[in-house]
Order: sequence, then structure tokens, then C-alpha cells
Amino acid sequence: MIGVTGTLEGRRAIVTGGARGIGAAAARRFCEAGAQVVLADRDQDGVSAAAAALRAAGFQAHARAADVTDEAALGRVIDEAAELLGGLDLVLANAGVLTVNPLADLSLAEFEHTMRVNVFGTFLTFKHALGHLKAAGGGALLCTTSQAGVRGYREMSAYCASKFAVVGLVESLALELASDGIRVCAVAPGITQTEMYRELVRERARLWRLDSEAAQARLQETIPLGRPATPEEVADAFVYLASPAAAYVSGIALVIDGGELSG
Repeated sequence: MIGVTGTLEGRRAIVTGGARGIGAAAARRFCEAGAQVVLADRDQDGVSAAAAALRAAGFQAHARAADVTDEAALGRVIDEAAELLGGLDLVLANAGVLTVNPLADLSLAEFEHTMRVNVFGTFLTFKHALGHLKAAGGGALLCTTSQAGVRGYREMSAYCASKFAVVGLVESLALELASDGIRVCAVAPGITQTEMYRELVRERARLWRLDSEAAQARLQETIPLGRPATPEEVADAFVYLASPAAAYVSGIALVIDGGELSG
């Protein structure tokens, strides 16, 4: 990463889904850019380890266990984060789940769980952080949507519906909150080297009746740059959107997909 040192100096951030993958990478990038960070995740051991690794590297990072579908508990964690850091300027609602199934096999429970984590979780994170950002005089509400939030994919109706909804939330809130000095943006990653990608490979292998290597090759052949993104490459987009360099950027879903949507 080039040229971000100090760009978030003095900023105070909370990152949900911070135990691993894009969330953990974004928390590290925020710290490298000068921010203080609270990482939240329902995986208490994982998020504690991620925060400990950041502290070992000399950064100011803290961990909290949080389920983004539990409004009362999530609200308490966000309030604790604001108290711990002396306020909040940046929020990254990153927690998410993947569902891959044809409509005929998709249960209401699967669809509902996908919406509760991906949509309700983002909404609740933003809602409970809003007062803290207003108290700070503004800031940025950021979230992770997906390439599947701007284009549909077969056997992914629940996931696509949830991620399209997140884009709608971002666009609406960008209009609603602009007068409060709050920018609202999303990053829409394509295939990225995370546990969710490994899950996607397993599910595609099942549906396509291929082995894992063949399913992975089939997924990657659609990417013009020829490989998945790294979590750090996606995290760099969040640093940009959180930084003063993006002071005039709001209401967008920034696609990071190696050129796939151009095809």
C-alpha cells in the first residue's frame, strides 16, 4: 500500500466482521493509516486474536464480541466502542454471509438469515452509530456489498437480493445524511481470497458437479486480470473512501473486481 500513512490520523473506527478476511484487512489498513480501531465479530476468539495481532504491531486496536443481528447487543458494543475511543468518525459494516442455492431448494430460513445478517446487520450498525458520528461533527458510514449487489448471478438469489438492498440503503442514506456531514459509501468486491470465496468454491463444485480445482478454475476464468483480489486490495479501497481524499465521494458502490463486470 502506498501513500496512506497518516491519512486517517486521529480517526476512530469500528469494523464489524473484523475477525478475518476483508474486515481484518480493513482494520489493519485503517490502523496503518493512523486510526484507532475497535474490531467486532460474533467469533470472539477470532476477533480477539485479530486485535491482539494489531496491538503486537504497535497499533491501537480493541476487540468486542458482537452479533449484528442482535440489535440490543450490537447497540451496546457500538456505544462501548465510542466510549473507549472517545467517539466515532468511521464505521465499516462488513459482517456478511453467503448463500448459494437454486430457488427450488432455497428455504425461507436460509433467505431470512441472509437478509438478517447482510441487510439488517448493516442497517442496525449504521443506525446505532449515527448519533456518535453526528456528535463528532460528521464522518463516514462504509459497508461491504458485492459485485453480486450490482449484477445478478445464478443460484444466488438470496445473496444478490441482500447485496442489492445494501446498495439501495447506501444511496438513500447518502442523500439523507449529507447535511450532517456524513458520507455513505460501499465497496463491491468481486471474488476475493477469503473464507467466503472458499465456501463459494465448495458450493459451486456441488452445484456444477465438479471437483474443487475445476470449480475454482471456472470461477476465475471470468476475471480479466486472471486472479481473485486479496483482502488487502479491497481494504485499500475502504481506506480511500474513509480518507480526506474522498471528501467529495458519497452514495457509491465502488466495484473492485479485476474487470469482470466489463465483460
